[in-house]
Amino acid sequence: MFGKIREARFHEGRQDRDKGILPRKKNSDYLEGYLKDRPGGLDTVMQYFPTVEDYMRWKLNHTKSSF
Repeated sequence: MFGKIREARFHEGRQDRDKGILPRKKNSDYLEGYLKDRPGGLDTVMQYFPTVEDYMRWKLNHTKSSF
């Protein structure tokens, strides 16, 4: 039973990452899924932006243009 819950949280983290959503939970299984295949964590994503707001503005514009 607990294995299924852990797996669901892991997959939820991966789905949020693939959608470009910043982490929404602090659960270790969720974060493990979110950071999987990202050895630098969020720093590798946000290193080019001086503030979180700048990143979010870019992400919003990038998301709109991809549709």
